Amino acid sequence: MNSSFIRKYSANTLIVSALLLILSLFLIIKPVASLNFIMKLLGCIAILDGIIHVVSYFSSSKEFKTFSFELLQGILGILLGFFFVYNPQIIIVSFLPFIIGTWIIVEGIIKLQFSFNIRAAETSNWITLFILSILTIVFGFIIIFNPFGTAVAITSLAGIVLLISETLNIIESIYVLVKFK
Repeated sequence: MNSSFIRKYSANTLIVSALLLILSLFLIIKPVASLNFIMKLLGCIAILDGIIHVVSYFSSSKEFKTFSFELLQGILGILLGFFFVYNPQIIIVSFLPFIIGTWIIVEGIIKLQFSFNIRAAETSNWITLFILSILTIVFGFIIIFNPFGTAVAITSLAGIVLLISETLNIIESIYVLVKFK
């Protein structure tokens, strides 16, 4: 492999990692502001997507419009986008955690059922699975009943993981740049 390519790739990786390192610190230090920004960004994307669907609907042929839901999809996308932009806290606090919490509770119930199934098979490990499934169900309820705290904690955790990952990437890039000087 060409050493100039490797140096260029490592230099680019170093820049991207430094930017992601800054992002990780922002996620850790300002998790609430990070969540609001992410929701507003998703809202802008939904608005743009909605506009594209509306324009596509009006620029489509008459035959296509007969079977198209693009106008409805576009209007709903625009409305949802504005809701995300102007009410990000409501999405963070109510909608997203409820879906995630419910999914985790259902998974816990499935694991609970499985623990009873393997208990019937006289396996000694069923109690471990039983305890973990109960914990999973409890965590699901915690997410539902404390959604904002959960979202902030997850955002901070994501920032910590990103910080570690990008620190390792920076060390690796510096090593490669020094090695292929």
